[in-house]
Amino acid sequence: MAMPVYMRRYMVRLAGFMLAYAVILIAGLSSQKALANMGAWPPIMVAGLTALPICGVFWTIYRLLVEMDDEYQRMLMVKQTLLATALTLGTVTFWQFLKVYGVIESGPEWFGVIWLAFWGLAAPMVRWRA
Repeated sequence: MAMPVYMRRYMVRLAGFMLAYAVILIAGLSSQKALANMGAWPPIMVAGLTALPICGVFWTIYRLLVEMDDEYQRMLMVKQTLLATALTLGTVTFWQFLKVYGVIESGPEWFGVIWLAFWGLAAPMVRWRA
């Protein structure tokens, strides 16, 4: 069975953004010590540049939803996205209350990574009885 055109586009976009992310992240981390001596703006710029491909990943998921021509598959993808969002918000809320009540010193810092992990875990969950 051939892969639908919208999935091919998704895979190409995702691969491009992840490649860009890896290159920018490695370059940024490699130059971290040099950037520390340049004041506040260069590290802020590198942080923003590193975040752009991750924003591109979220845009890629949005484009996948827009371009899907199979309404049933789109509905499953929306359920997956909503479940991932709910799980992420629940986890982060719990974690932050642990911080509020002094159980831990800091909360989660990688919300995007947490969401993407839950997005992957949500896929079989919504398709299990579909």
